[in-house]
Amino acid sequence: MTFIRRLVRLVASVAAIALAGTACAQGFPSKPIRIVITFPPGGTNDFLGRVISQKLQEKWGQPVILENRPGAGGNIGSDFVAKSAPDGYTLLLGTNTLVMNRFLTLKMPYDVQKDLAPVAMIGSTPFAVVVNNNLPVKSIAELIAYAKANPGKLSFGSAGVGTPHHLGTELFKTLTGTLMVHVPYKGSAAALTDVMTGQLQLMWITINVANPFINAGKVRAIGVGEPRRLASNKDIPAVAETVPGYEVSAWYAVLAPAGTPTEIIAQLSTEIQRAFHAPEVRERLTAQGIELAPAGAESLRATIAADLDTWGKVVADAGIKPE
Repeated sequence: MTFIRRLVRLVASVAAIALAGTACAQGFPSKPIRIVITFPPGGTNDFLGRVISQKLQEKWGQPVILENRPGAGGNIGSDFVAKSAPDGYTLLLGTNTLVMNRFLTLKMPYDVQKDLAPVAMIGSTPFAVVVNNNLPVKSIAELIAYAKANPGKLSFGSAGVGTPHHLGTELFKTLTGTLMVHVPYKGSAAALTDVMTGQLQLMWITINVANPFINAGKVRAIGVGEPRRLASNKDIPAVAETVPGYEVSAWYAVLAPAGTPTEIIAQLSTEIQRAFHAPEVRERLTAQGIELAPAGAESLRATIAADLDTWGKVVADAGIKPE
C-alpha cells in the first residue's frame, strides 16, 4: 500500500504541475514584457524589436519594453536573460553571436543550448563589404590585392568580438590569405561612422544598416555576403563571384530563459511569427534588405545546432583563440 500511495502522490504532483503551467499560460501575459537587445540602439535588432513590441502590444494590450544591454559581443544581455525568471516576461532578441561567442569567450557565462529556450526565428540580413571612399579599392579583387600588398595595414571594424561582422571577415581572411587588423566596437553604428571618417578602412555590415550611407555616397560598397547578388542591390557583386564558397549573414531570433513553460513559449512563438507574416511588415522590411523567414522553436533549435558546427570550424581554421 505504501508504494501505491507514493505512486498516487507522484501522479497527483505531476498533474498539479501541468495544470499550474496551463493556468499560467492561460493568464499570460498579465504584466509588461521586457525584450532585451544585446547591442546599442540604431541597429537591426532595435528595428526588429520595435516591430515585435508594437504587434504584441496590439495583441495583448500589455506594454512590451525594449531594453538595450550591449557589450561583450552580446554576452552581457544574453547572460542577463539566461539568468532571469523563466516566466515569459523577459525575452532575448538575439543573433548568431549567441553561437559564435561560444568559440571566442574563454569563460562563457551561459550555454546557448542549455540556458536559453528557443522561441521563434525571425529572419536574416545579408552583409555588405563597405570601404572608406579614400581607400583605393573598388572591388573585392582589388581589396585582396591591396591587403596582400599591405599586410596588417588595413583595419576593419565590427559590432564586437564574435559577431557575424567579425567572423564573416575572419572567414574572408582565411579564404583569401590576407591579414587585416580587427577593431571591435559595441555596435555596428559606431564602427560605420569611423569607416566614413577614415579611422577605419573597411567593415562587414548588414545591408539594411549600410544602404542609406551607400546611397548617400558616404561609403563605397564592393561586395555582398550572399551566394548571389541581391535583388535590392543588383549593382553590388557577391563576394562569392571572386571568392567561391564565401557566404555570411546575420540571423535574428527570440529566446527565453530555459525552463519557461512550453505553453507560454508556444503563445509567444505564434504571435511573433504572425507579426512578421503581416503583409505591411514584410513589404517594409524586405525593401530594406531584411529577409524574413519566421519559424518556430524547433526550427530555431536546429539552426543553432547547425551553426555551432559551421562557426566552430571557421574559428578553428582562422586560428582564433578564446579570450
